[in-house]
Amino acid sequence: MPTSLRLSALLFTMVSAMDLQKPTHASASLLEKKKPAVANLMESAKGFLKNGATADVVEFADATLGEISAIVIPAIINESLSDQRFIDSLHSRFEDIRNALAAGNTEIFQLNAEEQAESVAHKSCRNEQHEACEGKRNCEMELYRKWTVWVTEEEELYEIHERISAHFCPPEANGTLHSFRVQSVPWMQQYMSQKTVVEESESSYDLHVPLCRVTHTTLDQQSAICDAHQTTLEGKACAHAAKINEVLTTYYNDIAQATAAYNCAVEEIMELEADRKREWITLQVVNCLLNRVHEMNGRPCDSETGEVDDEIAHCEQGHYVDVCSAEAGEPRLCLNYPPIPPCPPPCPARDRVTGVCIAPESPTPCGGDWLRDEYENLPAVPLPPFSETNPGCNAYPECVDCPVLPTPGPIIVDSCPGYTVDGCGSDGQAGEHPLTFVRDVEGTADVRCCSIEGDVCQSQDFDDGAVFETPTGDLHQGCYFGVTYQEAMTVCHNAGKRICSTAEMQTCCNTGCWHNHHAIWVNIASNQVQPQLD
Repeated sequence: MPTSLRLSALLFTMVSAMDLQKPTHASASLLEKKKPAVANLMESAKGFLKNGATADVVEFADATLGEISAIVIPAIINESLSDQRFIDSLHSRFEDIRNALAAGNTEIFQLNAEEQAESVAHKSCRNEQHEACEGKRNCEMELYRKWTVWVTEEEELYEIHERISAHFCPPEANGTLHSFRVQSVPWMQQYMSQKTVVEESESSYDLHVPLCRVTHTTLDQQSAICDAHQTTLEGKACAHAAKINEVLTTYYNDIAQATAAYNCAVEEIMELEADRKREWITLQVVNCLLNRVHEMNGRPCDSETGEVDDEIAHCEQGHYVDVCSAEAGEPRLCLNYPPIPPCPPPCPARDRVTGVCIAPESPTPCGGDWLRDEYENLPAVPLPPFSETNPGCNAYPECVDCPVLPTPGPIIVDSCPGYTVDGCGSDGQAGEHPLTFVRDVEGTADVRCCSIEGDVCQSQDFDDGAVFETPTGDLHQGCYFGVTYQEAMTVCHNAGKRICSTAEMQTCCNTGCWHNHHAIWVNIASNQVQPQLD
């Protein structure tokens, strides 16, 4: 970190100046212990008060004060502001994703409207097809009736013909007799009369045939139109379902990536924030000590009268300054971690997919819901066996299904390592839940969170957490059990906290939700554990 490099250079300069005046054992021990630069700088300032300092060192103290105020602290603040911008940039991704979801829902809404319009058109067309079907059936049944009349009348004519033939053709028949001719006249009149009836029946049949051809053509044309509507409807339904799948798949993938990136960054930056706050507080103490060195003009404090302790105690009051206070602190070191937005609610209905919501699954062709919604109430088509009283019509084409797509759903990106540890190793038997490396992205454990400074643990009273009743009847509100590492980080970050370290976990015993002997998620530095590979 740049501030640490600069402070190390300052420390080297300070120690060099102290070497010129033959530093005491206390100053030599600074190099041996190799403490962080800021802590070493404070120890050096304390040494100046205890042991006194030359004019050069006093002058150097002035220069150091100036550099701390003009360079070191601004550098710390700039780092903090840079991290805040980074956090805000990462968090802005959530709004981009929600906007993309809303834009996708607009497309879904339009496709649903198109599908519904085509559904209405298809059903209306099938009603017209049914009318054409009935027209064709009625025409065919009437044509059959006319044919049967023609056949019946022709059979009657044949019977008359047979009777006339029997009258004219026997051997004893004598056509020259008056009585024969008188008897023949009625038969011939009857024959001619029936022949006229037969011809009229045949003409009626012949005239009706073209009408039935028209009804056939009308039905075929209407069927083709309706079949095209069905094909279009099925295509619209598949496009609608595919768009829902695409929008939700994109949303779940993007939100998982953004959540993982944000959570992992927040965990790291919260640690850096705590370090900067400690550096800033220590630098305030160093400022105070160096100011006293300057004011005392290098004179050593009187250790016998307790002057050293008083001066140091006075300056170390700075350790208790609220860094986030606008009056005495430096609020720019206190970062804001916007919470991760909750999962959008379900859209109210398929025709109300607007804004930021999760579109409901849409029925697809050939499924049970689709068949019920689109085909169940269509006019029935005549079924076989077909006959003169049950003529057939064009059957509806078979339904064509959509390509099978995987069902979209929330996913978890394993971009940070997850570790678990016993919720309270000092309570009960040791090693009930030893530190483990969780490679399974679906691995789960309970949630405890720590404040950025690590002085406060939280195990309960989280928003949307569960209610837990202990065996003794005590109720714990807002508890989280069995969640993934990403979900645990989201819970903690939305509460303004972070995942605890193993050391901090020991201070969290008995803080609620009966977590003492459950596996709890903890944040582990990569050099703290060597996980065993399977």
